[in-house]
Amino acid sequence: MYTSSLTRRVISNTRRWAISMSSSETSEMRHLLARVNPMTGSNEWVVEDATYDYHQEIARSAYTDMLHDDERNKKYYEGIRRAIRVMHERGKKAHVLDIGTGTGLLSMMSAESGADSVHACEAFEPIAEAAKKIIAENGFADKIKVVSKRSTEVTVGPDGDIPHRANILPAEVFDTELIGEGAVPTYLHAHRHLLQEDCICVPHSATVYAQVIQSDLIWEWHKLQPIKIPGHSSVKPPAKMDACSGAASVHDIQLSQVSPEQFQPITSPLAMMDFNFSRGDFRESGLATVDADVLTEGICHGIFMWWDLSMDTEGEIRLSTAPSWAHPDGEEAQWRDHWMQAVYFFDQPLQVQKGERIHVTLSHDDYSMWFNVGHTELPKVDIERPICRCGAHVVWSRPRIGMLNDATRTGKYTQVLQKVVKKESLCVSISDGSMLPLIAARLGATQVYTLEPNSLCRRVMEDMIKSNNLIDDITVLNQNAQELPNEIFKNQKIDVLMGEPFFISSILPWHNLHFWYARTALASHLADSALILPCCARLRGVALEFEHLWKFHAPVGDIEGFDVRIFDSLVQRSSHISDAATEPHHLWEYPSRTLTADFDLTEFDFTRRVPTDTVVQKGTVEVLGDGLCHGIALWMEYQIDENTWISTGPSHPLPSPTRDLRWDRHSKQGVHFIKSNPRVTPGGKIHFEVSFNPSQGSLHFNFEVL
Repeated sequence: MYTSSLTRRVISNTRRWAISMSSSETSEMRHLLARVNPMTGSNEWVVEDATYDYHQEIARSAYTDMLHDDERNKKYYEGIRRAIRVMHERGKKAHVLDIGTGTGLLSMMSAESGADSVHACEAFEPIAEAAKKIIAENGFADKIKVVSKRSTEVTVGPDGDIPHRANILPAEVFDTELIGEGAVPTYLHAHRHLLQEDCICVPHSATVYAQVIQSDLIWEWHKLQPIKIPGHSSVKPPAKMDACSGAASVHDIQLSQVSPEQFQPITSPLAMMDFNFSRGDFRESGLATVDADVLTEGICHGIFMWWDLSMDTEGEIRLSTAPSWAHPDGEEAQWRDHWMQAVYFFDQPLQVQKGERIHVTLSHDDYSMWFNVGHTELPKVDIERPICRCGAHVVWSRPRIGMLNDATRTGKYTQVLQKVVKKESLCVSISDGSMLPLIAARLGATQVYTLEPNSLCRRVMEDMIKSNNLIDDITVLNQNAQELPNEIFKNQKIDVLMGEPFFISSILPWHNLHFWYARTALASHLADSALILPCCARLRGVALEFEHLWKFHAPVGDIEGFDVRIFDSLVQRSSHISDAATEPHHLWEYPSRTLTADFDLTEFDFTRRVPTDTVVQKGTVEVLGDGLCHGIALWMEYQIDENTWISTGPSHPLPSPTRDLRWDRHSKQGVHFIKSNPRVTPGGKIHFEVSFNPSQGSLHFNFEVL
């Protein structure tokens, strides 16, 4: 039911210490929470309602894009109908157990299809209560019993939660990786304790598909590549980083947005492994090897993975999560974000020739999968799950590795540094895990400092510096800018203060304005003629109509004839309390159409200190396209020198209106959702107001469609 991709949507990674206190005005309980402000870098206390976490959990349980998945809903319904019919044809009563009922949808489908008894379990109490109300509202209160427990806690027997074992199990416990949300232990426990031997599960089975591919794009998300510096030695990753297996976690993306021109298939899609949920004869760990013909000469970089569900025992009702370019329905394939596709990376690239046979191995444990490929078959024993041993894949996300490998982006910084860096220059870098200090040292600077307060990031950078023989030229400091002692630079002044800017703690694009706060803290250390790179930034935006992203927030209303507005109200109310209006998203994965030209919202001058007073910027942008305004995309652009800009948004100027949007794949853009989704027409206006509060390190937006 849940997908690991949705963790990308979490807006705050706050460390919290909750202290209850009573408001004298409202007599309601409040929590005093400590958190690190990602923009200012300082610890701060925030007062929130005591029910904040409660509402956030409800809002996170919504996953309305899943409920908008018409194909999923229809095929579950038909699979349930068939399972009940089969049981009745066997002369048996149909006893249904719905695990993780959520809205109660599958239970209501079962009751409507003629099940003789229906029990539904839901562990999260607020959702369980909502399910009871929805079931009653739809007229099934006397047919469906909701058990507010995990399935592993459900008891069976005359005095138990359910009177007898079930023989039909509809469940949606899958994620992008199929088993990442615990499908394996959930089904195994159900077969041991909750189900009859001749039961039918809906879905009945799943098949995992894998395609070996060559792709520089994919590989650059996995391994740091040498940075070429014209006229100088390259900056190279340490040997242990090059040999590292990488992160163990799956990389889930919308593969439909990776065009066939961006990868080369090495094999056809391979049916790697089946999971028969009705039999439950799989293990908590397993391994399967498939021999495959090599289609073309090339390099095996990784695996594209997806899966199919067979909703019935005959295999006639199939649901595929394949990307559109491999899907039986092609471009008409159902869009979904709760199930995407996954990318797995090999330890090392493997060179292959057309016509060769290679062996592709899939391994899994309770919650994850991993793949291997080779010319010889691996032993039929457990293969170790890949684990990062170099530290880089722990501290750097895959988009960050891709950013560091972006030769165009790095080339812009290098060209600017070539103009300003001299041997005697005192250069200081303020960015997490940046290659800028190594580039500056390669260009001849012998006094380079880099601030790395994060211990994991610091270790990785120290390895990079050591392996490139730059220990004498680069000093790694473990403090942030606000903590540096006065004598840290030996009474010298900074000539070049540089940053990408990039910080691990940043979630929204403007959180990287932390560079500005750090520059302000270092003001007394700056030479009068110091160069600040970047020297300024601007926040930009464009109004968009999304093809599908709006479904994250849209109420569902009715699903296959069942009224779920109670669930909509619960989620919308909790979302209003706990969710920010602006969210981070990798917009290259979500097709959209522009409704305005791209426009400036506000600017930030890094050559000056952060101001003390709130800055408000207002403006109006003209609507150029016709459509529903789902939101405003927001991104930062940084000026490195007079002629050089780095964008974290579109990779080229935006004509308008257009669908030809090519976003920076390595950065998340902000999306300020306008949940009323107003219709706009050419000639209309959108008024905006941006408020920057320097003391709080916050940006607030107000957009009004006129």
